[in-house]
Amino acid sequence: MSTSGVRPIEPGVSQSSRPPARQSLFSMRVREVALAYLFIIPSFIIIIVFGLYPVLRAGFISLHRWSIIKERFIGLENYLALLDDPDFWQALQVTVFYVIATVPLTMMISLFIAYLLFRPIRYRSLFRTLYFLPYVTSMVPAAMVWQWIFNAQSGVLNFISGGTAKGLAAFLQVAARPPVVYIWVGLMAAWLVYLLVTAPRRSGSLTGLLAVIAGGLLGIGVLFMLRPAALEWVVQELQTFFPVRWLQEPRGIFLSLGRRWGFKPPSWLQGPSMSLLAVSIVSMWHFLGYDVVIYLAGLFNVPPELYEAARIDGATEWQVFWRITFPMISPTSFFLLIISTIGAFRAFTMFYVLTRGGPLKTTTSVTYYIYDRFYNATQWGYASAIAFVLFGIILAMTLLNQRLAGRRVFYQ
Repeated sequence: MSTSGVRPIEPGVSQSSRPPARQSLFSMRVREVALAYLFIIPSFIIIIVFGLYPVLRAGFISLHRWSIIKERFIGLENYLALLDDPDFWQALQVTVFYVIATVPLTMMISLFIAYLLFRPIRYRSLFRTLYFLPYVTSMVPAAMVWQWIFNAQSGVLNFISGGTAKGLAAFLQVAARPPVVYIWVGLMAAWLVYLLVTAPRRSGSLTGLLAVIAGGLLGIGVLFMLRPAALEWVVQELQTFFPVRWLQEPRGIFLSLGRRWGFKPPSWLQGPSMSLLAVSIVSMWHFLGYDVVIYLAGLFNVPPELYEAARIDGATEWQVFWRITFPMISPTSFFLLIISTIGAFRAFTMFYVLTRGGPLKTTTSVTYYIYDRFYNATQWGYASAIAFVLFGIILAMTLLNQRLAGRRVFYQ
């Protein structure tokens, strides 16, 4: 008789030879984990050798007086010396202005261009390629070309700007004198009235832009009509303003204009040097294409049915942009803000190729100052300390951006 509930043993198979199911699953899991770690070990080695070890090594060097060879341990003396180093604070000031001047303006221009390229226009692919070409161009030869463009004696920028200014001066000598100036004022007044009367036919933003242009030209015409001396001053300035020492001008932009036009701005309003503005222009030109491509990717992720519903409800293009497009691409803007801020704080190549930190250290960024202390002054410990301080500043700015701008990001 067989006992109830007892399973018979199959002939030829012993019960002890069967592996338990739990032990088999555990062995498979161990093999999978070991295989996964085997595949990522090369990446770990690269990160440790070329990422983690240099950071730890630089931190070790920053705690020593190190000039080519290690001399002695000095603790935090290199970090404390930064507090009394005017060159470091000037380099930090240059870097902060460079970040403020390039990051927001580049993002705004790239968003405008991306929004235009997002619309169904002819040769859209060609325009996208043309805007992206500066970014894929090597930075060093591009900066060398811009160095020739900004040349004060033979640069093409001064040649074109000077020719345009002299041509405008010749035009004003004819168009801004009686009786032609009366025709100018009459045409601008008629255009302004026409824009205001026909405003319902076009969008409010376009009407406002055209009205500002018409009103400005009307005001300039009235000024020249009532004050002929102002016309003579403008014509003289247009004829003599160029050439400009773009990369060789160490004075602040407002200070330079003040000396030329007879006023002296306060010290806090002297502005950055013309050379720093020139470097900022080249940087914006180089990175504009990258931001445009990223913004285009964000625009294509916006659901098209939102646009259709808004236009059916009678929303204008301005309302569509601010109520739908701008909130929907906020993750893209947040990403570009973080990446661009970090990249601007770490900028080096443009400063090195265009100005070598000059003139009078007005384009010496923190990264260029680290290079100068490390290679030219052979103060390896001090340069490493500056690098760690810069790392702390970038980390603080990143966390601040995440705290302030991250709250305004709208995720689908």
